[in-house]
Parts: sequence; structure tokens; C-alpha cells
Amino acid sequence: MRAPSPVPSWIGLVEFGALGGWISVRWPKDYDTFMRRAGGQWEPGTRRWLIERRRIGPVIRALERSVDPLFRAVGLTA
Repeated sequence: MRAPSPVPSWIGLVEFGALGGWISVRWPKDYDTFMRRAGGQWEPGTRRWLIERRRIGPVIRALERSVDPLFRAVGLTA
């Protein structure tokens, strides 16, 4: 069995955390469509999204395409 690929702690303003087989994600509301498309679940009590580790790849790739160029444009590294 393959080890899961590491999940970054931050991409731009987006914060990731691990909860067993789930990944918790906190970000501005503007990015909610990424998580809905990937099958994430909103947890209103803690105000974060939860998604299965196996489904986080497309979310990370979409964030890197949309968020990182903005930071590079102003000279910041994510």
C-alpha cells in the first residue's frame, strides 16, 4: 500500500490540517465551490471544511492554479 502524499500546511490564505483520514480546510468563502465539487462537508461548529484525504488532490491543484499566481505577482511566496 502506498503512503498518502503529504498535504501542505498552507497555500496562500488556505490552512490545512489532518484529522485521521480526513483533511480540515479553512479558507475565505470565495473558494467554497472547490470544496463542494470535490465532495467536502461543511462543519458549521468549527467553521471549517472536512474532506477525505483521497479527495484532496484536485482541491490542492485548483488552489495552486488560482491562489499562487496572485502571490507570485506581488512578490510573496506561499
